[in-house]
Amino acid sequence: MAIFIEDVVEMKDRVVELTRSHAILWVLWDTENNKRYSPVIESHQDYFQGIGSSLFQGFCVITYQLFDKRNDVKSMQDLISYLSSLNPKLEHQLKSNINSQKPLLDKFFSYRNNIFAHRNKAKRPWAVFGQQSKTRIKCEMKAVVDLAQEIISALAETAGLDKADFKEIFRLRAEYAADGANQVFMALEKVSPHTTCKPVKTV
Repeated sequence: MAIFIEDVVEMKDRVVELTRSHAILWVLWDTENNKRYSPVIESHQDYFQGIGSSLFQGFCVITYQLFDKRNDVKSMQDLISYLSSLNPKLEHQLKSNINSQKPLLDKFFSYRNNIFAHRNKAKRPWAVFGQQSKTRIKCEMKAVVDLAQEIISALAETAGLDKADFKEIFRLRAEYAADGANQVFMALEKVSPHTTCKPVKTV
C-alpha cells in the first residue's frame, strides 16, 4: 500500500501540471482577452506564441502519460489495475469513465504521437489537428482535466488520503495559474501598451 500511496501522490502532481496548463491557456486563448490585449499580444508575439505552444505540447504529453495503458510504465491506468483485488467495483467504474472519454483521449494522443513526440511523415500538423477553434480545444481540454482530477481523487480516497484535499489543491492551482496569466497581461499593458518589439536576428 505504501508504494501505491507514493504513486498516487506522484500522479497527483502530474494532474496538477495538466490543470495549470489548461488554466493558463484558457486565459491566453480567451476571445475577450485577445481583443482587449491585442496590442500587448502583437508586441510580444514570441512570448505568447512560445508559452501557448509549450503549454499545449505539455498538456498532450501529460495526458498521454496519465492514461497510457502499457504495462511497463507508471500511469493512472496502472494504478487503477491495482484496485482489481482491493476494490473491483471502483476499478470497473473508473475504467468505464475513461472508456466513455476514449474518442477525446485518442484525439490528444494523436496530437502527441503525430506532432509533438514524433512528426508523422504522412500527415502535416494541420492535417492532424483539422479545423478546430481554440474555444473548442479549450473545452475538450477541460473535459480531460476533469476526468484526470476525478480519477486521481478517487484513487487518493482508496489510498487513505483526503479526497477533498486533492480537489482543493486542483482548484487552487487552477485559480492561481489563471490569475498569474491575467496579471501578466495587465503588467505588460502598463509597461508597453503600444510598443512593438523589434525582430531578433537569428543565426
